[in-house]
Amino acid sequence: MNLIKSKNFFYIIFLIIVNYFLITALVFSFSYISILQGKTYDWFWVKSIQKKIYFRGLRNIWQHNKNCISYDENLLYKPKIGICEFSNPEFDSSLKFNEYTRVHETVEEIDYLKDYHVVLGDSIAMGWGVNDNETFAFQLEKLLQRKVYNMAVSSYGTVREVKKLKLSPYYKNSKTIIIQYHPNDLGENRELDINKTYTKNNFEKIFANENIKLNNFKFIFRNYKSSIRLFFSDIIDIVFRSKNLELINFDNDKKYLEKVLKENINLNEKKVIVFMAIQPWQKVINFPKNNENIKYILIELNKSHFFNIDDHPNQKGHLKIAKILNEFLSKNISDGK
Repeated sequence: MNLIKSKNFFYIIFLIIVNYFLITALVFSFSYISILQGKTYDWFWVKSIQKKIYFRGLRNIWQHNKNCISYDENLLYKPKIGICEFSNPEFDSSLKFNEYTRVHETVEEIDYLKDYHVVLGDSIAMGWGVNDNETFAFQLEKLLQRKVYNMAVSSYGTVREVKKLKLSPYYKNSKTIIIQYHPNDLGENRELDINKTYTKNNFEKIFANENIKLNNFKFIFRNYKSSIRLFFSDIIDIVFRSKNLELINFDNDKKYLEKVLKENINLNEKKVIVFMAIQPWQKVINFPKNNENIKYILIELNKSHFFNIDDHPNQKGHLKIAKILNEFLSKNISDGK
């Protein structure tokens, strides 16, 4: 009798496992085919699967697009002058650059020669996924009625951001420098010599084309295996959400960030605003307080401010950032200057 019960128990377990694998195959197939068709969903399990597929090879990376960047001796790469088209499943965007900035329509009656602000940063500030007149730099310019130059470039850390500014004609007369910071900047800020130069060979090695075969069996099977555990990961994230937040300790970030700024920017003449935009699943500790020359802003956004599976702010997110910066500038920078 006990033997029969044991057999029945293992048979039931076997059926549960087989059915779970079959259900996973169905959910994975739907998620995979949908994202290849440019459709993403904010659904339990499906979103996690699509996000895994996206970051494992489906995502187009702006700085790996040879139509958008060119070699630069001082910065490794820089945006190509002109328009480049940049798309991913959740967006189709057009980015226009001149020699120094991302170009957007200018608010009428702005004096270009004075009273301007400069924005530095990485892909968030550059405007990954949004059009020229949807970035927070453009929205901030409209709110301030004062020229805002967007000099941000995807994947730059603070070192190259500041270096790019110092090599441009905009550093000398800039009074307020707005820096969008990301924890990814820490490595560059800690290790990169601002005077480093790059060869064309360095550029070619780093940006060699990667051939990702999205339809090959290895890629599909790898992501299917991940889908099996993502079901349980999603449940854990829901039940223990507060305990599963990504914790960002800003102590080291502040140390190396301020070292870069103090060594390369005249903080007696210029005001620097450093802000970091975080997602709902992130928590920052030891975020700095304002000091005389460097102001810090932590901008907490919600999921509606981001693309569904891409971690960059959407149009709504950029507008929210612009409004917060505008309010901060009005209260903390005398006459916005």
